[in-house]
Amino acid sequence: MGAGLGCRSRIRPRERLSRFSSIRIGGPVSAVISVSGPAEMEEVFSLRSREEIPGPLHFVGRGSNILFPDRGLEGTLVRLETADLSSSCRWREEEVYVEAGYPLPALAREAARRGIGGFEFLSGIPGTVGGATVMNAGAGGREWASLCRSVTIMTPAGSVETLPAERMGYGYRTSLFGGNRHSGSEVTGFEPLPEGSVVLGALLSGFSARPDECQSGLARHLEYRKRTQPIDEPSLGSVFRNPSKGPPGYTAGRLIEETGLKGEFRGGIMVSRRHANFFVNTGGGCERDFRELLDYVSGRVRERWGIVLEPEVRVWNA
Repeated sequence: MGAGLGCRSRIRPRERLSRFSSIRIGGPVSAVISVSGPAEMEEVFSLRSREEIPGPLHFVGRGSNILFPDRGLEGTLVRLETADLSSSCRWREEEVYVEAGYPLPALAREAARRGIGGFEFLSGIPGTVGGATVMNAGAGGREWASLCRSVTIMTPAGSVETLPAERMGYGYRTSLFGGNRHSGSEVTGFEPLPEGSVVLGALLSGFSARPDECQSGLARHLEYRKRTQPIDEPSLGSVFRNPSKGPPGYTAGRLIEETGLKGEFRGGIMVSRRHANFFVNTGGGCERDFRELLDYVSGRVRERWGIVLEPEVRVWNA
């Protein structure tokens, strides 16, 4: 497909990344463009190959777990969205193919309405299918890999490939796409994906259940999230991964709380008093504040418990 006017007409220069961040942090980016579906994504790659939009390309959904840099980014922020929910989510019995820009809470609600179980935990994750595929998102002891059967990607050359989930190298909050730029963690032992590839969608599978049971499970997840997390304040969700070593049953949040760090702050960023593994923007917080608080909290936990906390938040460098 040749590049047309559709995407080009929607290019917005010099936007601030904070507009696209759930914690409202980030400096300017060279350009922003929103895309929906494989045809528009192919057009974006075509525009980039002819240098009609600045590179590199940075792919995001809702920016709900990405710390953007204060200095901003060179290149183009490509936001994956869903223009039409009904056409972006195609069901066949207990299986569904969902495009990358589809919101996770909407997917959980639609599955419950159809009486398809297994999707309820997604109701409390404020991200998209693309982000969940990249980071193996999870909540309440469930994770994306339990639903995912295959992933469809597009390479910068415009070719579309469908990969079995086993090829994705899924682990705790990571995949072949999801190495964390702060900790430097990488997935090894799997054939790498073509550099610069992007998720187009995923094939998921649940199980047949009663719609009222699904609705009840969905409601429980939402109620728990509202009760235990600062969902009414700007944040990036869980800051640290739960450690694999340490006292049994001790999550990252519990380690931080028992170190006495609730309410600790740097600049405008504070450790939430409701959930210690959330940092909230109390007003005017910036990337530097977040990084300083992240380093301070992880250092105090290491001193107190001898445990190294690894970031779950994806930290993008300028």
